[in-house]
Amino acid sequence: MRHSLIVLWILFSVGSLAKTYTLTLDDLITIALKHSPDVNIGKLDFAGAKARAMDAKGLYLPQLNLYADGGKQSSKLKAQSRVTTDLITGTLSASQLLYDFGKIGGIIAATQEEALAYQAQMYQTISDKILAIKQIYYTILKAKGILRVQQKNLALQKQQLRRAQKYLKAGIKTIIDVSDAKVRLEQARLDLDNARYQIEYLRSQLEQIIGTVPYGGAYRIYAPQTDVTSLAKKLPQNHPSLSRLEAFAYRHRALLEGAQHFIKGARAQVESAKGGYLPTLSLRGDHTVQKVDESLAGVLPQEQSRVSLSLEWNLFSGFRTDAQVEEAKVGVLKAASQAQKIKLAVKQQVLGAHIQLRQNRNSVRLNARITDAAHHKLIQAQKRYENDLGDFIELQNAQQDYIRALSNLVNSYYDYYIALASLDHAIGR
Repeated sequence: MRHSLIVLWILFSVGSLAKTYTLTLDDLITIALKHSPDVNIGKLDFAGAKARAMDAKGLYLPQLNLYADGGKQSSKLKAQSRVTTDLITGTLSASQLLYDFGKIGGIIAATQEEALAYQAQMYQTISDKILAIKQIYYTILKAKGILRVQQKNLALQKQQLRRAQKYLKAGIKTIIDVSDAKVRLEQARLDLDNARYQIEYLRSQLEQIIGTVPYGGAYRIYAPQTDVTSLAKKLPQNHPSLSRLEAFAYRHRALLEGAQHFIKGARAQVESAKGGYLPTLSLRGDHTVQKVDESLAGVLPQEQSRVSLSLEWNLFSGFRTDAQVEEAKVGVLKAASQAQKIKLAVKQQVLGAHIQLRQNRNSVRLNARITDAAHHKLIQAQKRYENDLGDFIELQNAQQDYIRALSNLVNSYYDYYIALASLDHAIGR
């Protein structure tokens, strides 16, 4: 009994170790958002920008500093001997900026807008990553679809070889038909093998995109079992107009949002630079405590305090303020031009994806019709060959046309979903 339990435990353990996880598209996106280096870089850029904004806010808060020093002090007055005393001094200093005509306010506003821009860029990086995952996911499904087509082709070639051998034995066909069938069977095996290698290569690309090897490689990509010939019936039918898609993109595309924040930040930099023409008003207070020897008790104070209101105005800076203002204005123009460039690129992306989607949808429908016609042609060619009305070349051409039509249908079907993913990405959905 004990040995039986041990055997069962070993079998259970081996079964657990051999477990394979099935990953859907959503699973892959979740894994990528956790492990992808470029997504993490985007998050870190945003975190750094938030820290800079927090640092800038500190310029408006009170500054409190403690100074302490100790040592010996030597002094000599005229007609007196030199006096050496111990020196221990501590000073607590506090200051508060009262008003600076927008210099620091502009810096704070600029860093806050920069943080929002980096946040938008982070969202855009996530959107780019989701697009890349969708593209490789549907490309893998396409490769799996091609694999099934090649399996069908292999079955056809095996069937044809058996048919040719049967007809040769019956004296109906010649040896050349058998030889040709063997060649085409080996070619079908090669094509099937290449399809398997393509899936393996695409898996490595997927792992590079998501930034990790899920479950140590013990996973498979979920692929819906679909009848290839009915793919055209499974396409989404309704799509918004191009104008509505463009309007949606202008409202939701993170790249455009980030560009607007950069413009606002550049304008805040202009206001900060203009503050250099005007004074800065600050409140400052100091309290100093020091150890005084008896010999200097009547000369040096043990404690002293000071409160002052200071006005600092740089009346001439060698045209540096002028240059800083002009540079900041150039920054606004540059940010605005960059935003316009991005808007035009977004418009082109939406248009291109919309055209590609329509084209691929029509390609699926047409390829479905071609596949149906090629299948009927293959059936007719098989009957003609069996009744000695058609030769082996006619039959093989019909088989090739059918397999090619199936491959084109699979390619166009998944290309449609890749185009749909590209459109979603282009409009920021």
